Amino acid sequence: MVLNEAAQAAAAGRAFVLATVIRAQGSTPRGPGAMMICLPRRANERQSQAGSATPSDGDDATSPALIIGTVGGGQFERLVLDDARRMLEGPAPGAAGGRIERYVLGAESEQCCGGVVEVFLQAHFEAQRVVIFGAGHVSHELVKLLHAAPIRPVVVDDRADWNTEARFPRAERVLDYDAGVAIARASAPGGFALVMTCCHQTDERLLRALLADSGEPGFVGLIGSRSKRACLFGRLVASGVDESRVARIRCPIGVGDTGKEPAALALSIAAQVLIEAKRARDAQAGTARRSSASLSEQNASAPASAGTQTLEQAWQRSTSGE
Repeated sequence: MVLNEAAQAAAAGRAFVLATVIRAQGSTPRGPGAMMICLPRRANERQSQAGSATPSDGDDATSPALIIGTVGGGQFERLVLDDARRMLEGPAPGAAGGRIERYVLGAESEQCCGGVVEVFLQAHFEAQRVVIFGAGHVSHELVKLLHAAPIRPVVVDDRADWNTEARFPRAERVLDYDAGVAIARASAPGGFALVMTCCHQTDERLLRALLADSGEPGFVGLIGSRSKRACLFGRLVASGVDESRVARIRCPIGVGDTGKEPAALALSIAAQVLIEAKRARDAQAGTARRSSASLSEQNASAPASAGTQTLEQAWQRSTSGE
């Protein structure tokens, strides 16, 4: 039951901690193999929405996390839950692989059984959402590539005959552009929005909505050539969008000229998304490892006037005639 719920949560891209008793000495409430999941509740989520899982006796529907299974209950279990929540609230470098915690029941949990329990805490962090506006050929290829990564693609297109389960079988699909914008902005500042519709006017409207006020996604990309960039950027600034915000839009998106076929374009875009997604995860975890100093990080350290240009220079040179 617990492992089944863990598999469902992982498939849905949800954050959770799986706690497993791996060693028990002396008198303990449960032995090795006992499992429990700490699953943070989503907004307005109720216990009855937890699928077929049976919450533990100590679970409180008003608490910020749903508890499935038990490692022993009492104050000992509360200590385990506190450690699990801390892992999800502020992941430390290397914490994603999990860690072993040792609990002395008598001294730490005030339980008279007095044994010692070792628990393996394995954190699964929420998959990063990438909101893709447009369900065209490139988006179709891009979503297939992103499924192999810790990415949760959301495809937004009001064309019901294009934005179908058959074309995007494992992606979240939204048939309303305004709802898609709300999802992208709700994911800020670590969110991703890729504007790839079949209409320049729709692209412009979406960009204006994504950049409105504060709270825009951390990464906003626009598919297209230098001429499209100049045209749409000029319109956005003329309509009142702050020029500094417009300058942060990545256009063209991708790490270089990989060709104009949909699959080739998707490969370049996926590479940039993965680079930026890892960079965002490292920043959230407070990681400053030199190994993560990728092309994107070099681009971010460039002067502001050129900060959004360096990554795409090769691509732009290849499209300079367009």
